[in-house]
Amino acid sequence: MAILGGCSNEQTGFVNDAVCFTVDLAAAADPVVVWTDGTPFVINGTIMVENNGIVAVAPTVTLEVNGAAVPDFTVAPGESQSITLSDLNSIGIVATGGTSTGSIVVSFSLNYQY
Repeated sequence: MAILGGCSNEQTGFVNDAVCFTVDLAAAADPVVVWTDGTPFVINGTIMVENNGIVAVAPTVTLEVNGAAVPDFTVAPGESQSITLSDLNSIGIVATGGTSTGSIVVSFSLNYQY
């Protein structure tokens, strides 16, 4: 019989998880929260936002982490940007400007130990 979780002699375990999805987003005043930490663990990760909207028509997208805007993280239509941060509690995106919706790809990896 197998003993689950018995593959390591270390006291702590490590988790590396990845999520990727696409959302059609129009300009809005409120952020769209795409992930919230429901654990007691300190979670680090890399977040990438790809704006596949049409240039001069689709909105620009900004990133919010832990309820605050990430400085200098603005993704215009046709561009992408990534950032690595520590102590993530929530991830959100905000669309501003434009006259149409944009196809936004949000992907992130989450890393923590327990």
